[in-house]
Amino acid sequence: MKKETKYATFIFEKSDEDLIEILVEHINTFANVAFNFFEVNVPNYKVKIHIIPTKAKYDEFYKKMYNKKQVKDWMIGNYNPEQRTITYLSLHDFKNTAHKDILKNQAEALKHYKQTIFHEFVHYVNDIFVKEHNCSETEKFLEEGIATYLSGQYENKKPCLTASIEDLLDREKSPYADYFLITKYLIENYSKDYILQIIQSNRKSRELLKNELYEKAKNNLLLK
Repeated sequence: MKKETKYATFIFEKSDEDLIEILVEHINTFANVAFNFFEVNVPNYKVKIHIIPTKAKYDEFYKKMYNKKQVKDWMIGNYNPEQRTITYLSLHDFKNTAHKDILKNQAEALKHYKQTIFHEFVHYVNDIFVKEHNCSETEKFLEEGIATYLSGQYENKKPCLTASIEDLLDREKSPYADYFLITKYLIENYSKDYILQIIQSNRKSRELLKNELYEKAKNNLLLK
C-alpha cells in the first residue's frame, strides 16, 4: 500500500495501516522543527518511508542495503541518503527486538515509536543540509545527537556522561544517550550560526569536542 503526504511517501502493508495515520500526523506536526533547525527549505522531492512488517524482513533489507552479515537486535530504523529512504520496523513486531519491554505500556510504546521515526526524519533533513552546503557527512556524535535532541529522545535519561571522547568519535560505537547529552549542551549554550558552521566541518566539530565541549558538558552535568 502507499500513502502520499506533504513530506513523505509511505509504503506499507495492510497489517500496518493502523500505524500510518499516527506516523503521518507526528511528522506533519514536527517536520518544521527539523527544517527550521537546519535552516533549509522543504525540497521538491519527498522522502520514502518504508514500513517493514517484521524484524526478520527488516534485517534482510538492512543486510542487503549495507552489505552487512548481522543486524543488532536494537536496530529498528535507518535512513539511506543515496536512496532517500527511511526503513522502519512495524511497531507490531517490536516483540522480536530489544525494545520489546516498551510494549507493556501502550502509550509509552507509541511515544517511542513516533520519536524514533522523527529521529530518522531528522537524518533526512540533515542530509538535505549536507547536500546544500556541499560538505562531508556530519560527524556521528553530532548527527545522532541532533536527531535524538530534536526528536525528544533520552529526555528522561539520567544526566551522566559515561562515554569517552574516543567513544564519541568512534563511528563503530553507538552511545546514543551520550550523543544526546553532549548535543543538548551544545544547542543550549552555543549560537545557532556557530552550530551550523561546525556541522559543515568534521575537523572543527572534532576539535570543539576535544578542546572544550566534552569537558564543559561533563562539568555542567556534575552540577546537576
